[in-house]
Amino acid sequence: MRRGLKRTTGFTIIEIFYGVSLMGLLVVLAMWRMGPALERAKIRRVASVMAGDLQYAQLMAARVRQPVVFIVVPASQAYLIRNRVDSTAIYRQRFVGSDTDYSADALTASPSNSVEIFPNGVVTQTTTFSITIDTVVRQVRISSAGQIRVLRP
Repeated sequence: MRRGLKRTTGFTIIEIFYGVSLMGLLVVLAMWRMGPALERAKIRRVASVMAGDLQYAQLMAARVRQPVVFIVVPASQAYLIRNRVDSTAIYRQRFVGSDTDYSADALTASPSNSVEIFPNGVVTQTTTFSITIDTVVRQVRISSAGQIRVLRP
């Protein structure tokens, strides 16, 4: 080995900079591609939670042997399940607005904002609940026979 030459191992600062830049670019591209999928997953989650709460309302109606009411409050982006006879008996209340984990922008019901669920599972009318996050809309429908479905967009 010669005396004036020193052998070094490792990477230069330029090589490290290129490597970090490439990793950052790959992360940005992955997030750009994954963004819409994450939004669809959020709205699927809200719709499945609402469908589960509708099933819970049917269960509570059968359990207490009295009709319950599922009420949507679009102004506060919330819904609640309460006893029809005793309006102070609230079984469940859920907020799905943008300031919650669900991040919904809008929550609506059609044809009316409330549906009565009887102890045998049937309801007064077929009602469709719409949940909106950004531009994606997902609907949950309960038929007059009591069947609950999350509709595909």
